[in-house]
Amino acid sequence: MRRLWLDYQRPEPGRRRAGALLLAAGLIATAVLLADYFSVVAELDDLQHRVARLKRDVERQRLAEAAGSPLSGAQAATAHSAASWEALFASLEAAGDDSVTLLGLEPGATEIRITAEAKNLDASLDYLKRLQAATAIANTRLTQSQVVMEHPRRPVRFTLVTEWRGA
Repeated sequence: MRRLWLDYQRPEPGRRRAGALLLAAGLIATAVLLADYFSVVAELDDLQHRVARLKRDVERQRLAEAAGSPLSGAQAATAHSAASWEALFASLEAAGDDSVTLLGLEPGATEIRITAEAKNLDASLDYLKRLQAATAIANTRLTQSQVVMEHPRRPVRFTLVTEWRGA
């Protein structure tokens, strides 16, 4: 008598190939989607930097046009002071993004102390680089940084000191 083999777990040969093909197709589709995602993220980052640069250029041009109009002595001092503050705020706003929150601004006679919080250390250093490129301030430097351990996301709270060109 012939032996009888009962194997209920062995898949049919055609089903095994179909499963492998389906897995390969899924992996290829995932790779294509990830490549598209990273290219869109890079393009978005590039566009955000372009917008920030254009905002700075427009602000610089507006300030240059405002400086060319003839005003009396008191009007010129007031306009210069207002334009300096506007340029400062425009620079701070242009340098900011969703990963950095401005917490405080302490103006002094010639220096400004900026306190902010970022999602991580890299975001705070990127903010510092963008501020160093701003036109209304100069010599921006990081004086203090600290990870907020009490917060579940562990943001970085940091302090910058910069010289105000409008002072």
